[in-house]
Amino acid sequence: MKIGIDLDGVITPIGLINPSLKLPRWLYIFLVPIILLMVPDKKEELKKIAKNHEIIIISARPEWSQNLTEKWLRYHKISFKKLYCIGFGKGTKERKLKLIKKEKIQIFVDDDRKIINFLNGNSINAFSEFELLNGLL
Repeated sequence: MKIGIDLDGVITPIGLINPSLKLPRWLYIFLVPIILLMVPDKKEELKKIAKNHEIIIISARPEWSQNLTEKWLRYHKISFKKLYCIGFGKGTKERKLKLIKKEKIQIFVDDDRKIINFLNGNSINAFSEFELLNGLL
């Protein structure tokens, strides 16, 4: 099964890159290196999921942070098949939906309630916590 996962606020302990925030670009340039120093708090859950499922990470991080984010994931030994940094701001949830459909992702985990509701309203099984996945996987 293909499992889609948001990054900030799901894999990382806090979600600073939130598509609904209207922060200036310079502040995100400052925040991304700080986020990259964070230790993922869902590492064990991800290991369990990756044993039997394909993980595709779709993040609202800026596109220019893709290489740094991949290095961070590999450094922390987070298993994933693909990573997409789609950028934040207007149209984020629509871009996530488009990739979820393109990749044929069956389940998506996100920390943003608006995105979860949007995805569920578009026939995507979206959840806010890994714990909810235990009964489905």
